[in-house]
Amino acid sequence: MSNAHRMHLKGPWQYRLHDSDSESNVPAVEGRIKLPASWQDCFADYRGGVRYERHFNCPTNLDPHERVYVIFEEIGGDAVVHLNDTQLGTAGGGPAGPFEFEIKSLLQPRNLLTVDVTFHGGNEQPGGLWAAVALEIRGG
Repeated sequence: MSNAHRMHLKGPWQYRLHDSDSESNVPAVEGRIKLPASWQDCFADYRGGVRYERHFNCPTNLDPHERVYVIFEEIGGDAVVHLNDTQLGTAGGGPAGPFEFEIKSLLQPRNLLTVDVTFHGGNEQPGGLWAAVALEIRGG
């Protein structure tokens, strides 16, 4: 990979809990969090689904030969990733990473990245978007 430039998508992210399979102390149903952060730090012992959302502006001054990717270093749980209501694919489900999706053709002036994560793991493994999420611009 030559000439790569990364822009990290740290907080704040919006989140919304859904499809709880836990009778435990569940935090607020929706809110804002700064990522990366482990599931356990954000949602304690809640198990089920969380929708993470993050707006970002289109990178400027892109050359025609450059490609733009969204990169997830790690995801704890099963994830479905969307950009501007278009499904990019699935990720997670195990300890492997990073996961990346090419997004240049889908970019708009203002973009919405949505990640639906379902986590049923225990406290011994990190869950959710616990590692870096970034946009990466790569030259041709």
